[in-house]
Amino acid sequence: MSRAMRWLALGASIVAVAGTAHAEAKRSNPAFLGIGMHDVQGQPPGGGGAVGPCMVDSVTRGSGAKAAGLATEDVLRSIGGVAVPNCDAVLRAVQSREPGDVVTVHVVRDGRPLQLTAQLVSRDEILRRRLVGQPIVATDLYGLEDKSSIDLSALRGKTTIVGWFDARRCTGCDAVFAKLAAWSREQADKPGIARPMPLAVTAGDREDARAQRMPSLDVPLALAEPSLYEEFTIPDGERIHFTVVDCRGVINYVAPVAPTADDLEAVLDELFAAAEQAARRPLR
Repeated sequence: MSRAMRWLALGASIVAVAGTAHAEAKRSNPAFLGIGMHDVQGQPPGGGGAVGPCMVDSVTRGSGAKAAGLATEDVLRSIGGVAVPNCDAVLRAVQSREPGDVVTVHVVRDGRPLQLTAQLVSRDEILRRRLVGQPIVATDLYGLEDKSSIDLSALRGKTTIVGWFDARRCTGCDAVFAKLAAWSREQADKPGIARPMPLAVTAGDREDARAQRMPSLDVPLALAEPSLYEEFTIPDGERIHFTVVDCRGVINYVAPVAPTADDLEAVLDELFAAAEQAARRPLR
């Protein structure tokens, strides 16, 4: 029996919303509940709809689900008054909601019904609360280009744009990193700004690099131990989680970016503006 894992992108901004007359724009940062889930009975033989019920596998720290008290092995029954017989129904029930909405979540826990109340927040809001304003932690990244160790906390005096991404699953990430590389080169001739350093980071170690082919990108690529990688991301194979570290070694800005989102260019414009501002900040 297959165990279909999904991460809930709980938002009103995913391509199609069931029951609406037209598709809504897909955004990089729609509303988000923050659970991993799977259908208990998986996919039926021969295809067709998934067979529920839908069970919670994991809960993202800092999310509305975590604050509401959702827990692993909770079985979802309804969200916002809408029955959710399987995980696809969970997605449909939540996709009509907006960031900031408060929803009632009915679950079964240990055989007993339980009602919880959760507020939907976006991925970037979760990461802002977690990271922005904090000094970057010491890192031991493995740079694939020159086989060196990279400690982001030791790069004082240089602004760094780090894109944390799943190299195995992220479709279109190479094109986004190409845009970052092009923007970074343009900064070299600007007065009063030190060119920000771009860096792509994926989870893994040296053995991973030897065992599988790593993507060829227009920016340097490094590997991070999974525990470090998880500090800067929300589990999601579809997004690059950008972190801007300013010249003081302080995290200045975060931006989860979906390469297939309709608002990609706008989100990148905001990221680049934040990075340029950070690069102009004097070292103190």
